[in-house]
Amino acid sequence: MNVALWAEIRRLSEIENLSGRAIAQRMHCSRHTVANALNLQQLPTSARTRRQSLLDPYVERIKELLARHPDLSAVRIHEELARQGYAGSAIILRRYLRKIRPARGRVYQEVHYEPGQAMQVDWGECGHVQIGSTSRKVSVFVAVLCYSRLLYIEFTLSQRKAEFYRGLVNALTFFGGSPRAVIFDNLKAAVLNGSGRHACFHPEFLALCGYFCMQPIACARRDPESKGMVEGGVRYVKHNALAGRADELIRFEDYLALAPAWRDQVANVRQHESTRERPIDRFERERALLRPLPTIPFDTDEVVPAVVSPHARIAFDGNRYSAPPPFVRKPLTLRANRDELRLLHEGQVVATHVRSYERGQLVVLPEHRLAALTLRQRPQLRALEQEFDAWGPEARAFHLQLNSRPVKTSVHVRRLLKLAQVYGRTEVLAAISRALALATYDAACVENLLLAERRRRQLPTPTLPTPKRRELIDDIELEPANPAFYDRFCHDSEEDSHATT
Repeated sequence: MNVALWAEIRRLSEIENLSGRAIAQRMHCSRHTVANALNLQQLPTSARTRRQSLLDPYVERIKELLARHPDLSAVRIHEELARQGYAGSAIILRRYLRKIRPARGRVYQEVHYEPGQAMQVDWGECGHVQIGSTSRKVSVFVAVLCYSRLLYIEFTLSQRKAEFYRGLVNALTFFGGSPRAVIFDNLKAAVLNGSGRHACFHPEFLALCGYFCMQPIACARRDPESKGMVEGGVRYVKHNALAGRADELIRFEDYLALAPAWRDQVANVRQHESTRERPIDRFERERALLRPLPTIPFDTDEVVPAVVSPHARIAFDGNRYSAPPPFVRKPLTLRANRDELRLLHEGQVVATHVRSYERGQLVVLPEHRLAALTLRQRPQLRALEQEFDAWGPEARAFHLQLNSRPVKTSVHVRRLLKLAQVYGRTEVLAAISRALALATYDAACVENLLLAERRRRQLPTPTLPTPKRRELIDDIELEPANPAFYDRFCHDSEEDSHATT
């Protein structure tokens, strides 16, 4: 008899005063059922008869095995019972063991954090992205304020120490202050050895925590639940920010654009599952209790000492970068941030490169290539080319293009210098600019452009000096020629001829 039938029979008898026969006819049951229901003063219980199991004869043996070996697996117990004649399956045995074996696992206690008390940080892996010809892993740095659950995320291409410190500083800048403690797991960037209370922290990480007056708290080994808020934040990023966006996240720049948009428009304005409030609203009560940030920003650049190779190169993060040739075999200091790489000598910046995230690349600045080619020349030729480079950026660009072609650069440079003696440096530089625009890198082309321009202006063509002993003309120092001086004589002769007529 079920509870619904019992309740209806009692109602019909007590409220509507029907007889047992009338109740039986209405409920389509027997009069004995009606009588039994009226005699029951409590809710009816369905007592099912337990079926016999193949495991029943072996229950005592199972208890003996578990008493001696509490962690014995169901497979091993099944083997022992099979030797004694048990013919049942292991599935029945597993069901029985789940009932009698004590539950495994930890019992967690919810931790309550006060405003401004702590922040949890962690890394998450987000797949790969193609940068040029290199496939790089994408990671996400996640920081969560424990009271307000305000979230900060930043995508990176590595989990290096500098990236971790940079993410921490950027998170504190986003929060507008620092909490009293930072909670993390056993990151190599933070923990040298040990874990939990016995962790030995990295000196640079202690410097960062001391700069922002935060207490470092390391979790015990294999205990991610102790920083469950940021663990949940990492899962939230993967399942919400990244899920279903494979077609949108093609370049790493797409990840960089996604992070602030998703953080401000989705993550921090949603109703949090635990607090039942929006993190951005709850943060208003926590903002004033954060410690103000120092006025001087914390330096998160990666600093690496390096020695310039004989080829004037420095290796960093899988790539090679050019260095000024005068510093070959000398020690330099390399400072790298997310976007650029700087080379310093005695505190002075001697070269700046755009950081490449590909692998196996050679990044060479044009001025370094030109300086290396100049150092390999004889002193006399070097002096000529330095004189030519002193004309300005157009001359240096033309010189660099000459060096990259299978021609004898010194012949062209000499010819251009001699053209300047005849036509003047201004006209030669104008012709060089037109040659660069036409992508023709030859002294003869520059001379043709000079002649064409003079014909267009209807000016006479000067004659190059051709002495019998060329070394004599090279030793003579003359002031730069001014073609306008000769043009004045031409105009005067024309005016005189018109006057005579």
